[in-house]
Amino acid sequence: MEDIGNWGKDHWSLLAYVETRCVDFGGKLDAKHFRCNPKNHNGYQIYNTLLWDNKYSTRLKARETIAGHDDWDCLDDLEEAGFIIIQSLANGFVSMTKMGMRLAGKLREHKTCGGVFHTFHPDSISEKICEGVELRRFLNPHHNGIEG
Repeated sequence: MEDIGNWGKDHWSLLAYVETRCVDFGGKLDAKHFRCNPKNHNGYQIYNTLLWDNKYSTRLKARETIAGHDDWDCLDDLEEAGFIIIQSLANGFVSMTKMGMRLAGKLREHKTCGGVFHTFHPDSISEKICEGVELRRFLNPHHNGIEG
């Protein structure tokens, strides 16, 4: 498993996806959304009609890739790191650990503050409120900040 500090967009977006599936779908994954390298996971290729090319390999922070590494491999990495538990690959069920839930919360905060998956790092905890992101602007773009 690659050091999680080097994980990039593919690992972190998958963690966000897993959290959504746990919250909204009882932990049931939809394999049609997974990049699948049939050389690594032949049985799962039936869910995805995308023909594999190494340009789809997992992206890391330093613009590097792990050749042949797909979303199923990333799912294994998430489990090995202690963030999720794969209940059943046959039925596509996962659950999140407490550590995984806390990390997903940090990831949501990072994204809410304008960050992107690629730049997320699990050790970067922001103690300040997102500067430049004001809820009022989302709710009322014409609000000028003057109350009353």
